[in-house]
Amino acid sequence: MKYLSIIWFVLIAQLSWAQQLHMTGVYKGESLYIKNPYVVATNSFCIQSIHVNGQESKANLKLTAISLHFDGVKEYAPVNIKINHADSCQPKIVNPEAILYYSSFKFDSLVMNDSILHWYTKGDRREGQFIIEQLKTDRWDEVMTVRAKGRFDGAAYVYFPEHNDGGNKYRIRYELPNGRYLYSEELEYYHYPDGVTFSPKVVTDYMYLSREARFEIMNANGEVILQGTAKKIPLKRLNPGDYTILLEGDLDTFVKK
Repeated sequence: MKYLSIIWFVLIAQLSWAQQLHMTGVYKGESLYIKNPYVVATNSFCIQSIHVNGQESKANLKLTAISLHFDGVKEYAPVNIKINHADSCQPKIVNPEAILYYSSFKFDSLVMNDSILHWYTKGDRREGQFIIEQLKTDRWDEVMTVRAKGRFDGAAYVYFPEHNDGGNKYRIRYELPNGRYLYSEELEYYHYPDGVTFSPKVVTDYMYLSREARFEIMNANGEVILQGTAKKIPLKRLNPGDYTILLEGDLDTFVKK
């Protein structure tokens, strides 16, 4: 008997540079159990904090076996777990299957820019629907509903968002008539209708942007010599001369004294 079993929306990744264990999945009504080693050298437990969906958990971290409950999280809603720990030890998820979700459906990819939201799926059913939600203040508002195409081998969908100025956050809920649903990952987009400006045109120590933005500074040969995201850019170490700056797709020039 053939069957298709796809683990939807789960990722376990060890980020060694941040000493963080990151796991995402779906709450199914079960607790998650975590081994929390005791580090003799520092006379402390390994785990320093646990965050669930951005909120710090009240779980007792002074135990070698932690039971993580998902208070306030609705069943079949997504969960995002970040475990911060000491770099000399490694906590372990005992039962990761507790938040794994098995389904023939999955969000294959999501792409968003200033004017359009694309999403691609596999395994959707004709009786299903997609509900686009936008975070407004402290609640998720339903802004549009799209009927599923019912193409098991893959389908593409599109939504034209109306961004607010500044930060915007969206997610998509795939819903079936029996009440079961799955969420996509959350997508963030920062919308600024006005371009970024900078001053002064003749720089000595610092350049100031009209708002925080991504920048690239190039020398006379077109080589990128400085890049990042900032509102105040230190340029003391730049040699005197003419330079080009790229700000969100717009090119301009300035002089370093």
